[in-house]
Amino acid sequence: MNKESRVINYNFFYWGPFLYKTTILKEELDKIKLLCKKNKKKDYRKNLAGLIKNEYSIDRKKVFPILFPYIQSYIQGSIEHYQIGYGNKITLTSSWVNYMTKFESNPIHRHDSEISFVLYTKIPDNLNKEIEQTISNDTKPGTINFVNQINDGKQKICMNSFTPTEGDLFMFPSSLHHYVNSFQCEGERISISGNIKTVNNKSK
Repeated sequence: MNKESRVINYNFFYWGPFLYKTTILKEELDKIKLLCKKNKKKDYRKNLAGLIKNEYSIDRKKVFPILFPYIQSYIQGSIEHYQIGYGNKITLTSSWVNYMTKFESNPIHRHDSEISFVLYTKIPDNLNKEIEQTISNDTKPGTINFVNQINDGKQKICMNSFTPTEGDLFMFPSSLHHYVNSFQCEGERISISGNIKTVNNKSK
């Protein structure tokens, strides 16, 4: 763990899984944007659930140091609030970028890892207007929706839904199901995602 202290403000939500939301610094966001390219040689769709045409792997070794302070913050928050144990060696095992456009969607899914994240680098100009004009008693276009299913003899569905803005970072247990509805406005909804593992380093 990095011994340098840094104060990071974040929100978390009392509903079971440790769902963490913060906003990264502009200079950090700019660095990550530079790592994202539509490179056909890095097509990542076969590894993902999304019904999205353009999804590409990005250099996890370059993403990791940018997001490391937030990963530390998430882990410390989990330990403090939920007594969750983690290893002392942190590894970003995969990272990719989704270029989501109108009529595309990301069906409900979970990740096969320990901790996952999603970071937003661009939101279509008219998405908020479309969300405001959508008449529905459920989730809206382009929102990210987290679903926690609890089995206690009764099936209960607990949900948290968010309208993302540029720079928003969500971190959560990889087992937490989530999805994104399609939208109809022009423009790209660009998000960076990744999976994180921790192990115990015996030398520590």
